[in-house]
Amino acid sequence: MTSPVHRLELKASTEESPYGLVYDIYIDGENLLDRVTAFEAQFTKTIAGAYAPYLRQPSLPDLLVSENRIMPYACDCGEPGCWFLTCTISTDYGFVRWHGWKNPYRSDKKKAKDGLYWRYRDFPDLVFEETAYRATVESALADITQR
Repeated sequence: MTSPVHRLELKASTEESPYGLVYDIYIDGENLLDRVTAFEAQFTKTIAGAYAPYLRQPSLPDLLVSENRIMPYACDCGEPGCWFLTCTISTDYGFVRWHGWKNPYRSDKKKAKDGLYWRYRDFPDLVFEETAYRATVESALADITQR
């Protein structure tokens, strides 16, 4: 049985990024982008997971703000507004939850018949124990100051 509480890891990407230094997001040891790609593959085979990590130094503190919307992934073309994925961060009762996943270019239900609506409501929420979560984010922030 899988635990409903996840483990977050933020690793400085070793691959060249159009966005400079970015952090890859790992959930329970698995790259989150791989999970996103597998989820999106049910809607399309051509552009599923066509993102690049976009969790950059300026946005890391946003991970610590409850009821905040973040953009962990942006278009792999190098233009962040071209294609992106967002989620909301909520903190409650000692847990942090990433939920409300959305690609705004695929959120119009009226376009479902054309295959242009992707139901992110079915992408699972990610829940983290708040103390461990904060330690992970603060470690990534400290890593940046040492670079």
